[in-house]
This record gives sequence, C-alpha cells and structure tokens, in this order.
Amino acid sequence: MARTVLCKPGIGTYYRTATGPRTTPLTDPKGIRLPREISIGRVNVYSRDTNSVIFEPSCRFWVDGEVDEPDAQWREDPEAFQCFKTSYAYDLIGKEHPRIVPRLGQDPWTGLPILRKPTYGSLWSFFEEYTSKLYTVEAKATSPNDRIKPEFLPLVYQWSLQLLSALVLIHSHNIAYGVFLEESCWISAESLDISLAGFIYSDFRDPEKGWQFRGDFITGLEFSPESLPPSRMVRDPTLGTDMFMFGTLIYRIMTSYEPGEGMGHSLGETARLMRDGDWLPDLEDEFMGKILHKCWRFEYDTVEELQSGVQALIESYGWSVKGDELEDLDIDHIKTLLQGNITGSGQ
Repeated sequence: MARTVLCKPGIGTYYRTATGPRTTPLTDPKGIRLPREISIGRVNVYSRDTNSVIFEPSCRFWVDGEVDEPDAQWREDPEAFQCFKTSYAYDLIGKEHPRIVPRLGQDPWTGLPILRKPTYGSLWSFFEEYTSKLYTVEAKATSPNDRIKPEFLPLVYQWSLQLLSALVLIHSHNIAYGVFLEESCWISAESLDISLAGFIYSDFRDPEKGWQFRGDFITGLEFSPESLPPSRMVRDPTLGTDMFMFGTLIYRIMTSYEPGEGMGHSLGETARLMRDGDWLPDLEDEFMGKILHKCWRFEYDTVEELQSGVQALIESYGWSVKGDELEDLDIDHIKTLLQGNITGSGQ
C-alpha cells in the first residue's frame, strides 16, 4: 500500500518567491494540454509555454483563484509534496544530466517545478502509438510470448543504458528514484533518447537539514518489492529497489506486459506466488532475462555493477558501446520502420 505523505512544515512555500500579484500565467494561455498528454501518478504535466511544462498536482484542495496564496490548503496535499520533492531532488543533485529532463525553475507563486518540454512525449504514449509495430509473437518463447521485434531490440538496449546512466548520478546523491513509470520516461522525437522526468516517488534525505523526503511504491502493483518473501520484502524505496523497478520496466518493454500478466494469473495470484514460492517470470537471455532475475533478487550491490552487466550483454551481441549509446545504431532507420511518425505534433 502506498502511504499518505504530507508536506513537511515549510516545504509548501519553500519555492514560493513571488511577493505580489501574478504577472505570468501558471499554464500556457494557448492551451495547457500537450499534444500527447502526460500524467505521472496524480501529478499532471501541463504546457507552461513554448519550451517548458509545469507539474500541477491533482489535489482535492486545489481551488482556482486561490492557488497562489501562501496558506492555500492544496500545499499540504500529498500530491503537492511530490511536486515540491521533485524540485528538492533536483537541488540536491545540483547539475544537469543528458538522461534527466532539465528543471528550468519554479513558478514564483505556487513554487511548482517547471521542466523542459518534451519534443515527443512519454514512453507510455510511444507504446500507445506503436505497439502494433513493435511486437511480434514468438511461438517458442516463455509465456507471455509477445516480444519486442529484433529490429527494435537495440533501441531498448540503448534505453537501458541511458536509464542506468541517469540512475548512477541519482544514486551518487543517495536518492532512491522509487518507481520507473512509463509516464516519467520521456522520449526525444529527434534522437529517440530516453530521459527521466521528475522525482515523484523518490525517497531521500537532505543530510544538511536532516529532512526526510519519503517515497512509496504504487498501490495495486502485484509484482513489487512488497510482494517478495518475508526475508527479502521491502516496503520503502531504496537503491536496491530501484534496480528491481528498473528490471520491471525493462520486462514491460521487452514483452508489452507487466510481470505476471498474460500468463493466466487470477487477481492476487502473482503476489501470492512471489510471497509463498519466490516466483519470478522468465525471459530469454537476449531480452536480458538473467539480468532481470538478478535485479529482482537484489544480486547487484550497486547500479554501476548492473550497468556493467548490461553493457557486457549488449557487447556480447556484437554492439560497441560508447558512453550510454550504441555505436552505429541507425535511429533514422528505426523511424522509417515506424513509418516516420515520430514527431512532436502528435498528429
């Protein structure tokens, strides 16, 4: 179960710097909606202007006309805490990274974070648009037998390296990212690079102030660190559960299913099998199956160790890796396979 986490005293106005009436619209006057809508949990991502978006919490106490007030009730809601926590995590990290969507600042009146606008949208939108082109049925594969097509597998390899590259920096500041949602993984229309957006579910502590920013897992996910056998069960995000959650995201990308789905499991069966039988889904080696098992069993001590394992697997299939990219990966060809529809327009 996800916990209710209220804002720390003062965090609700920590990023509020305005002292007078609003002079800049909170959201884009031309339309708050992006061509491909993004919501990360209960945080909406709205257009701010041509080049930026703003995180706006879906709060029960959000009242238009009162949101700018320093004592507005919405500032105490859990969803507001997730937004302010996002800015705080960016502050702790203190520098930009090509695989973390840049924060551009905060709205001076609400204190809500402003990020660079994605040129395409989220990974969730990508799969909504292209699932029919991305997957094929492998008759001899373990159930579920949908698999990413061979021509798109190198792109997934590159995404895995890019996500881990971001995670190395995040973990260096002792920040647990929390949950890798498809909605918080944003895609570049030009390069198809992937970047993490925000720190909605993150868990970390400010060592100077002693402030603890609690994160949580998502209620309703059966395949979760909370469902593991008692000896390995984890209830709160840690650096280790980040690797578990990374493995879960990669499994979803490789198969188009959540772990445990597409296998005939009844409601609650996946969680029961994990808890009572230490069950984990299998996946073939080329789809990173052994690596995912090690993620789910917490067999990597650090994300750097996981990163090295992923790179070694990729290189074993003939690819050269430079940084967090595959050398000679033909992105234009991949776009052609997708019929050239990767654009920022959503049309």
